[in-house]
Amino acid sequence: MRFGLKVNPAGWEDAARWAKVAESVGFDGLWTGDNLRNPRDAAIPVHDGPTVIAGWAATTSRIRVGLLIANMVFRQPTVLAKAATTLDHISGGRFDLGIGSGVWPTDHGMAGTPVWTARERTDRLAEFVAVVERLLSGDVSDHDGPYYPYTLAAMTPGTIQERLPLIVAANAPRALAVVAAHADGWVTFPGAATEEEFYAKSIERAKTLDAGLAGRQIRRVLLAYGQIDPWASEDGFARLVERYESIGFNEIVVYAPKAHEQAVFDKVSAKLDAYR
Repeated sequence: MRFGLKVNPAGWEDAARWAKVAESVGFDGLWTGDNLRNPRDAAIPVHDGPTVIAGWAATTSRIRVGLLIANMVFRQPTVLAKAATTLDHISGGRFDLGIGSGVWPTDHGMAGTPVWTARERTDRLAEFVAVVERLLSGDVSDHDGPYYPYTLAAMTPGTIQERLPLIVAANAPRALAVVAAHADGWVTFPGAATEEEFYAKSIERAKTLDAGLAGRQIRRVLLAYGQIDPWASEDGFARLVERYESIGFNEIVVYAPKAHEQAVFDKVSAKLDAYR
């Protein structure tokens, strides 16, 4: 089991502190999100995700850094592929790229992007991920897709990693098909579902994904939040790991703890290897 820490920092001092903690206690990955603003409370600070990662990439040495998840609502795949390549170079080949279709009306509103239907959102995701994959692989031929056409592309320099890992967020069957076709990893999260509802759905979604993968093995990442509370207790963290490992997950990403969760975080992180 691999463990990642996701931080949506209030500022660089906060970001740098958590990066130091994550690297020193042995987390495998350090992640941040990609929203234009907090969707519920505009007073909560939100920074640009790739810019935060650039800072982490330049100031850490071991831990992998990643975007979980790049937001298709306000990003273009060509521009994102170029940014991912640059982050790969700054980090010395330690960058992972998550991609998702976005859900928050606030991101659509602030970006000036019309709210898409569910079908269009998934169609866009399929094309977006395919474009990013082909560009990162060095294929710069013109593309005439319905949503993200381009010409005259160049990807110089290429990535340091032979294949920069792509992790796609998906819950619905058509989105899971995008994972199967293009991704190195699948990330899922409960949203508003209860933990029991999400657990049952995760089993179904894994079966759908397996059918598309046809034996290919990929990373299966649980983003633990909402009704999944990793910092309720040490025993609760152990049960979380055991329960999701039993249905095929091999990576759990947890949010940085709030003040009242810090004591449990400290106890768990002090013996992180025991949960692997």
